[in-house]
Amino acid sequence: MEIEQNPSSEHELLVRVARMYYEHDLNQQEIAERVGLSRSRISRLLTRAREVGIVQVTIVDEFQEEHGLSRELESMYGLKRVVVCPISESSPKPLRWHLGQAAARLLKEIIRDGDVIGVTGGTTMLEMARALKPLPIKRENVKIVQLEGALSGKGEALIHGNEIVAKVAAAFDAPPYFLSAPTIVESRELRDALARDPNLRRILEKGRQANIAIFSVGRPSKSCILAQAGYLSAEDIDVLLSKGAVGDICSRFFTADGSVCDESLNDRTIGLELDELTQKESCILVAGGPKKIPGIAGALRGGFANMLVTDEITARTLVDSADGAL
Repeated sequence: MEIEQNPSSEHELLVRVARMYYEHDLNQQEIAERVGLSRSRISRLLTRAREVGIVQVTIVDEFQEEHGLSRELESMYGLKRVVVCPISESSPKPLRWHLGQAAARLLKEIIRDGDVIGVTGGTTMLEMARALKPLPIKRENVKIVQLEGALSGKGEALIHGNEIVAKVAAAFDAPPYFLSAPTIVESRELRDALARDPNLRRILEKGRQANIAIFSVGRPSKSCILAQAGYLSAEDIDVLLSKGAVGDICSRFFTADGSVCDESLNDRTIGLELDELTQKESCILVAGGPKKIPGIAGALRGGFANMLVTDEITARTLVDSADGAL
């Protein structure tokens, strides 16, 4: 763009216009009036000032490390999206609260008209459900469905899918679909008989049709929710650990490579199958903390999630494991 015949005059004009715009906060029309040029000419001068390096833009990203971890995890596991929560050591809130807040923000960002959202139980999912608030513009024809059978018991075991489904449905002003059956039953034959019930079959099919699934990962231990609720004994947990169980999703246990851990237990479980998760458009795993890392890695290797919400320390540990082996 030709501005002045004298290069020094050209440079002086570019600097003058740039200072008025970037340092003195004048708009382009005000600058045009002061220097006696058209507004379109000022626009071209500002563009030229950036092209020749007189104006240089620096973006200050206070979450640069978290964003870098997100990109690395997306590349490592072929994920669509990773949200890494920066959590202050002085925060009085537990980790699951922070993860629930971040998961609620992500869910509100991706939800569209006509979505069917499948949710599971657990304390992290309860925090997400509590964090959800009605959208400014309602999404139409949304449905919320429970992906695993219900739990009953004491302590944290009382935090089951029914309550979470109800809270999520209320936030989106959507109908809830409850899976009113135990999560684990005594035999495969009983599981099959229950699955033939028309209402239960309808809910299970609705879960298969869900295009969004959001869930956490459980840890196989004698204090886990399934043990608290009485569905698994201490001996059951020992057997699962001996077979290499690293986590469970929808009450279905898997190993470090994402394989089903115990086929006989899996056959007695009511809810979405692990391989059905791999077919979802958006499958969001929300989990963090050192005890959950093997389960998170196993779930990602199994392809059970294509989005991840986790904390910075967990993300760094996953990235630092060179080949993902933990």
